[in-house]
Amino acid sequence: MANRFARTAIFASLSLVALAVPPPVHPQEVDWERGARGAVRNVLNNHYTRQMTSDVRSVACLAQRGDTCFGGDHWDRACMRVVACRTPAAVRQFIAELQRLGTRSPRDPLAVAHSVYGLVRLGQMGPAVMIAEQCRAADWWCDLVLGMAHHRSGGSALADSHYRSALLRGDPELTCLLTDITNLVEGRDAASYRRLPCPSQARSAFEERFWWLSDPFLTRPGNDRWTEHVTRRIELVLDGQLGARGGDDRRSVDAVTRRGHPDSWMQRMRQIDFWKSVAAARYRFTPASLAGDGVQALRYELESGRWDEGYTPLEYGPVFEVRGQVARFLEGDSLFLAAAADLDGAPFDPRDIRFAATEGATGYRARRGGTPGSQSPTFTLAVPQTAMLVAIEAFGERGDAARMREGVLPLAANGVAVSDVLVLDPRLAELPASREEAVRSMHPQTWIGNANELVVYWEIYGLRTDETVEITVALQSGGAGLVTRIMRTLGGQTTPPATTVSWTEPVSGPVHAMAMTVDVDRLEQGDYDLNIDIRGPDGSTASTVRRVRLGRR
Repeated sequence: MANRFARTAIFASLSLVALAVPPPVHPQEVDWERGARGAVRNVLNNHYTRQMTSDVRSVACLAQRGDTCFGGDHWDRACMRVVACRTPAAVRQFIAELQRLGTRSPRDPLAVAHSVYGLVRLGQMGPAVMIAEQCRAADWWCDLVLGMAHHRSGGSALADSHYRSALLRGDPELTCLLTDITNLVEGRDAASYRRLPCPSQARSAFEERFWWLSDPFLTRPGNDRWTEHVTRRIELVLDGQLGARGGDDRRSVDAVTRRGHPDSWMQRMRQIDFWKSVAAARYRFTPASLAGDGVQALRYELESGRWDEGYTPLEYGPVFEVRGQVARFLEGDSLFLAAAADLDGAPFDPRDIRFAATEGATGYRARRGGTPGSQSPTFTLAVPQTAMLVAIEAFGERGDAARMREGVLPLAANGVAVSDVLVLDPRLAELPASREEAVRSMHPQTWIGNANELVVYWEIYGLRTDETVEITVALQSGGAGLVTRIMRTLGGQTTPPATTVSWTEPVSGPVHAMAMTVDVDRLEQGDYDLNIDIRGPDGSTASTVRRVRLGRR
């Protein structure tokens, strides 16, 4: 892909000579690799080679403090260090010339694309969409241009639809260029991805999984992080056709693919640092974990650093990550999920709370809309026994958004098996006797604050009524056993303090419900693992671990 971008001259100098009008192309063909010529080149040269209107110098421009960097047009590198470099009249004239270029040449693919690209750079979203809709070049190319216009206008769902249509029918080489995620994957994922030829089913499957996990909100139509990626890539292609000036890394494929076009800069000695502001690349929606490690290792670091991949949505935000809890139980051949999120951790009032469980970008999905009647509602759903991504997503009246998501794997269903440990509200008056009662009392997360007891519920599967099971429980921190007093449902017995606690009891049937409290009053704040091991009468074993945090929020 780097060679292809080199051939399209991303770092070539901008020619000041207007070249001949390009020859017509077949309706379904677009010569997207050649440089911009004729009217396109003239319009751009007329604007970008004009004399600046001010020589007032600056040593920094930061979008986060309200500065308009690059004169409001990220392609106008000549505006660097100059205040008010374009007069309002000059900008208005440029906008008018771009509109004329697009409306007079609807069958010229590059004229339409560059007029739309120039208009969105200058914030003229309405005219950009109008010109894109009038495009009469190759259908797939017009879909690409429409996707760019809609995404930059805050219509990512429409952009998603147009982009998918374009990539299915367009030039395969360009499709490979636009969908390439080499700059976003790391470690073993990067090595695996680079070995995949394009086009190929294996590479498409890798990308589909990557974007499934990177979708900012599963319950919103489309995937705006994916449309942002394709938009950045098509803009790089258009930059290459125009020819980018300067030898610095502002226009580098890696930097623009990962963070978008620079929105700020700061002078440091004789060098210029870019992307100094995080306003345009605040969130890292791609996983911080490796896709090759599976959904069970799924991990996000939403607040991106300067060198992380980053993106700030136009359609919603700010975005908050909240804690939650997901527990799996067996229900016949299906997996029964119970999920909750601590939306009290989000600094806004959720008006719309939704639940999603999906096994892939186009796989099984369940949604619940509206307000379920609680600030931190619990959702339950029976799903197939497969790896899934589970999420609770909430939205406020002003666009604020919060999410909890977790990857889950199937539960073992052969022989003796055990469910996840469900952490319950520590204020319960009595222990639950069934899953239904336990789920109603589900804690919104596994962080226990000021309570002196940890209350949990789990289930044992695969044994017949009255068969004896051995149960071993240990609460550990740093490898040290810390179980203190335990009270169980059956008989209400209380155990004395011990490193681990073991007992045997007959099971009540194929699903044996268990609940207990653990005294944590004397434990220090921190993370602890509650380990439960099960041994059946034939020696078969099963185990489960629940990480809990004790102490103040």
